[in-house]
Amino acid sequence: MIERYSVKANVDDLVRSFQVGNVIDCDVTRFNIAPTQSVSIVMNDRLGERTLQDARWGLFPFWAKDSVNADCERLSEKPFFERMLRRQRCVVPCSGFFGWQQYGQEREPRAMHIVVPSQRLFGVAGFFDAWKNYQGQEVRAFTMITASSSGALSGWQPRVPIVLDEEGLEDWLNPRIHDFRSLRKHLDPLESYQLRAYPVTNAVGNEAYESPDCIQEIMPDFA
Repeated sequence: MIERYSVKANVDDLVRSFQVGNVIDCDVTRFNIAPTQSVSIVMNDRLGERTLQDARWGLFPFWAKDSVNADCERLSEKPFFERMLRRQRCVVPCSGFFGWQQYGQEREPRAMHIVVPSQRLFGVAGFFDAWKNYQGQEVRAFTMITASSSGALSGWQPRVPIVLDEEGLEDWLNPRIHDFRSLRKHLDPLESYQLRAYPVTNAVGNEAYESPDCIQEIMPDFA
């Protein structure tokens, strides 16, 4: 399960990388994003314009397994996902995500930051729900799609987020595509050789901890 990720980017980076036409709410660099926190997602507004908007990470009910991560292999088994996968797909800007590995002689598992070396900023496939709160304001909540990892990574990090390539990102955010079956070809996970994992401070386990050292590589013996 992916329960932490990072975004190292400013507004211009996000607009340029995801060809955003309208910025409504935008959180810039975040080093330790945790479930229930609000972050920026790329979505289409009611007019079909690509928009940067804030959303809460975690669908309701929050305790449900698919709230934070939705298993790619089981999407078609969830009827309540159908509406969101047809019309409420989004892309989650990301620079890296976190996992935990037993590292060397350390007693406790070590936090690992997992990045895509070829992409400083990438988009993760997701979908969102939206509703009006008691004040009449529209609020959103999203989940990110994950798949089984492979290779050496699978020994300690069983799931990875679906990273969309350029064609996949365009199709995923295309408001004219409503047949989810035509999008499945874009939901293959990256292979382990396309990823790099390195040790970071275990402070990322504290969701309130937000500091650049969350993504800074360390020597575990001196952590």
